[in-house]
Amino acid sequence: MPIRRDLRRFYGAEWRTVIRPRILARARNRCERCGVPDRIETIRAGSAWFEAHYSRWFDHRRRVASPLARAVRTVRVVLTVAHLNHDPADNRDENLAALCQWCHLHYDAPHHKETRATRKDARRPLLRGLAQASA
Repeated sequence: MPIRRDLRRFYGAEWRTVIRPRILARARNRCERCGVPDRIETIRAGSAWFEAHYSRWFDHRRRVASPLARAVRTVRVVLTVAHLNHDPADNRDENLAALCQWCHLHYDAPHHKETRATRKDARRPLLRGLAQASA
């Protein structure tokens, strides 16, 4: 997941060498939501994923699942570190979670919707003028 240019200042050398490795080690290199291991190629069907070692499908609650009627695709899992309160300056361990791409995207979906609407409205001069007039 690319980091927006205006937030890159929060992700310096300490993030890459200390914070991220510590969170991944705490999670034992598995997603803390669905349990999928880091850096594997697996089959995904929505939140369900195939664990080759057990020859079983698991869902996001780590229960045996079935990929019934879902689009099945092969993906390479890469764990990311999510800020649970959406504040990139807050690097406390309890605010950080190791999540796979699927879980991170779905966890952040409401926040993405809100920030996308805010940024989109900021680029609309007519709406910006109305907001200033009503304030």
